[in-house]
Amino acid sequence: MSEKNNESLVHIGKYHPRHKGTRYLFLRERAPTHYIWYEEEDGKEVETEIEAPSIEEAMQLAHKTWKNDAFRTIICGFRYTLPERDEHGMNALFRQMVASYSTPNGTYYDKELGYNCFVQSASREALDLWQQLQESNRL
Repeated sequence: MSEKNNESLVHIGKYHPRHKGTRYLFLRERAPTHYIWYEEEDGKEVETEIEAPSIEEAMQLAHKTWKNDAFRTIICGFRYTLPERDEHGMNALFRQMVASYSTPNGTYYDKELGYNCFVQSASREALDLWQQLQESNRL
């Protein structure tokens, strides 16, 4: 297990390995071009072998690796750019949900996009996980 002190949480997934129940997976950014999935075991995060140079590739590898175990990401709502550049929104990452829900009016500046954004319609599961991770200092 590696130290995650400087690794920011990007997104969360979950899967259902046989005879083990549901397990959460945490995508963390180790460096700007280094993303790693961690698996939660007994309340601790254990590094997996799944790593990639981008978020998109890390997500694709996770789907490919855990496809037979019903892998999916948690629903963190939909991200919209401002002024309303997209009407349908995009699936939000966990860190985008946190950034939006942490501000009084829901608007935050997304450095990657270069626009102000907001997220809405996050699932109860995502909001509950956010609270749990805050309380355990794992964000």
